Formats: sequence, structure tokens, C-alpha cells
Amino acid sequence: MKTRKIYLALLLLAATMTTACEEWLKIEPEYEITDTDLYKNTAGYYKVINGLYRQMSDFSLYGKELSWGMTDVWARYYAIDPASDYKSYPQMYNLEYEAKEAASATSAVWSAGYKIIAQANDLIANTEKTGADFFTNEEVDRNTILGEAYAIRGMMHFDLLRLFGASLEVDADGRYIPYVETYPSTVNPPISNRDFMAKVIDDLEKARDLLKTLDVEVNPSYATSTAYRFFASTNPPQGKFYNNRGTRLNYYAVTVLLARACLWAQETDDALTYAQEIIDLVTAKTLIMLTTQTLSSIASSPKIFDELLFGFYNEKLVETYEPYANKDNPRQLAIDDKTFFTTPSNDRRSGFINTSTDFQTKYTVKVSTEKDKIIPNIRISEAYYIAAECLYKTDMQAAANNLMTVRKARGYSSPALSGSTTEEAFWEALTYEYRKEFIGEGQLIFFFKRTNRPITFSGGNFNHAGKLTLPIPDSESAI
Repeated sequence: MKTRKIYLALLLLAATMTTACEEWLKIEPEYEITDTDLYKNTAGYYKVINGLYRQMSDFSLYGKELSWGMTDVWARYYAIDPASDYKSYPQMYNLEYEAKEAASATSAVWSAGYKIIAQANDLIANTEKTGADFFTNEEVDRNTILGEAYAIRGMMHFDLLRLFGASLEVDADGRYIPYVETYPSTVNPPISNRDFMAKVIDDLEKARDLLKTLDVEVNPSYATSTAYRFFASTNPPQGKFYNNRGTRLNYYAVTVLLARACLWAQETDDALTYAQEIIDLVTAKTLIMLTTQTLSSIASSPKIFDELLFGFYNEKLVETYEPYANKDNPRQLAIDDKTFFTTPSNDRRSGFINTSTDFQTKYTVKVSTEKDKIIPNIRISEAYYIAAECLYKTDMQAAANNLMTVRKARGYSSPALSGSTTEEAFWEALTYEYRKEFIGEGQLIFFFKRTNRPITFSGGNFNHAGKLTLPIPDSESAI
């Protein structure tokens, strides 16, 4: 086999977390290796998959721009200072996608995303041609590595489409971006939205089936228990690579991701099936429960780790976010309308906002050295919202029950939703939930885009007229 040089920023998980508070992550310097060396043993495969997560956690992607940065600016969570020296944010706020700084920021997302996809394709190809007996943990290793690689490929494609393609509600058959499944790949024409989403769902279904081996059959506690899902003090029998399943695309996170993707694809029956699986596990207490929050619990741990199925990890998150939570910095991301979070007073998600500073707390409240570095991405509450949206036309009572389950866990039970709730009132309630629940997580803008509903914020309703699609960058060299 011809040796190709691959440049990877390798991240080696060292999830030992002893009583001496040993670091769970060790970031090794970039260096040049060949793929024949990289895939010569199980450790090499571990390094590749770890490198993919590290790149996804970069600030150009989920470490900032696709979580608390660009996407939340786009959703008008923040009161953006037009004089900010970080010009891309005022431009994104005003849908000025072609402006220099906004175009540069979105081009960086495009390039980084497709580079990750290319590396995932290389990993998939090498893993698929390698038998289970090659790996240290045999089938567990092979299925987990391959499952996570498919999940990464599906997720990265999906979010690129959510950014650079129209929603199916606006243009179901439009062709916007390519789905790349081979490495190396040179000719990649865009395919229709429907065909694209079929490939996303296929990749995520493959991932889920493969991840079942570890997360459901062999070692479920490391994915289902909060104590194990994030920074367990002991490693599972399979080794330290299998610690911290909450920072990896595990079976349960992929199940919610599938529900999210199916809802985008307007396949509501399948979306409901996947969402209901999570809800049933919560109800049966097989999976962690939706926890009843108090003001003090949210104030001390606003990321609500008990309900977080998956989040990215970035060692520099705290210091990177700090300038954006500074009243003296023109880059500040002060909440546009804090009264939305503080009203009604019995909704304990008011703890997501520091009312004395007007900044969100998910990235300013210190929980622990390592948990402070987590960027939430997939949580249990989303399954309830997806199920509610899939049911409201045929069973408003069931839809209302799903929303009320989350609301009651957040301390907000009045006014109650019921089977007599009107569709208009349902959508108002669902929008309220998305806007409160997912602040700092980058999901709200995609709710508005998917449903083609106006962006609601303190200024009223901003009618984007379907103009929430980023232009394809001039350079497509990353594909």
C-alpha cells in the first residue's frame, strides 16, 4: 500500500482520573506519521478517532462557533455591539453572509468540517478491511471505532447541510452540498436535500447498530450513568479509551441525533421512534432520569450533566469564553433580553443567566476543572421536544405531556398544556422551550430554520424569509 503522509493533531485520551486528579486528556504535539504506521495496531486507531473529536472541538466548530458563538449570534440570543472588533458576529446577526469577516468564519467551518469527513472516511475504509481479531478488544474495538467514525461522518455532514443548505421545508429537492463517502475524493457534485438526508440517516443507523455492542451489551454503565459518563475515577475493563463515553458519540447520543436528523428530513414516524426509545429508557430508569432542578442546582451546574448525553471537550474553553463575558470588552455576548429567562420566576432555567452581569452561566460557572471544559451538544430533553413535535397533530395530549415533563423538571408547571391546547399555543410553548433549554448549545437557529418560523427575540419577531442558508465558500479545496 502506498504510504500517504497524514498530518493529525493527535489527542490521546488518558482517562484515568485518579484521586490525585490526574488529567484525563493529554494533547500531544502535531507530528508527521504515515498511515502504514498509524494503522499498525489498535493504539493507532484510537489515536485517529481521538484526533477527530479534538478537531471537532476546535473553536472554528463545536468548541465555539457551532455552540455558543456564531450559531447563537445568528439566533439573536445576544445584544450584538455593531462596533465590535469581531466583525463576523454583527454581520451574521444581520444576515450579511457575503461580508468579508462573516465569509471567512463560515468558510473556516466548511473547510474544517470536510477535512474531518475526509479523515473519517479514511478511518472507515481502514477499519472495514481489518478483521476483529486484529484489535486488542476484538469486536468491541472494531465496532466502537467504526461506529463512532460513521457517527462523526453523519453528524458532520448533517450540520454542514443545516448551515449551507436550505431546510426541506423551504427547498426539499434543492442541491446544495456533496455527501463525501470515499477517501481520497476529487469529484463531489451536490445532491438533493432528500438524498443527502437519506445518507445522513443511513450513516447514523449504521453507527447506532455498531455502538450497541459496547454501550448496550458489554458495558452500559459507562454511557448511562452520570458518574461514569463523565470523568469516571476508574477505567472500564476494556481500558482507558472507553472511559468518558459522554465525550464520545455513544449509542444513546446517536439515538437522539437520529431523531434530530429524521425530524429535519420530515420523517416524523422514525423521529418519534428514536425519541420514544430514549423517553422509555428514562421512564424505566434504565437511562438517567430528567432531574428536577432547583435554582441552586442550576446555579451550581448549569450544564445539567445528569441529562447530558454528549458534549465536546476543549481544554481552552474557559479562557477563550472569558472575553465574551466581559462588560468592558466590545466582543461581549450579553443576553439580549434577560427577562425572557427570568419570567416566569418559577422556571428555574433563570439560573442560565447571571442577572447582575447579563451573561449566560453555562460557560462562566465553575463546576470542576474538567467539566468546565465541556460544550453540551446532545441532551435528553431534546427527545421529549422531538416526540412532542411529532405527535401534536394527531395526539395533542401526548404532545403536551412531553413538554410538561420537561417543564415540571425545570420547576415550571403553570400554565399547564393539555389536549385542548391549540396548535398556535403549542408552537409558542415549543419555541419557548428551545430558546430557554439550549442557550449556549447552538441548536436554536436550526429550530427556526427547520420550521421556517420567525426568529423570536426581545425586538419581536424577525422574519428571516427563509434566508438562513450560508453561501457555499468560493474555495472548496477541503473536499
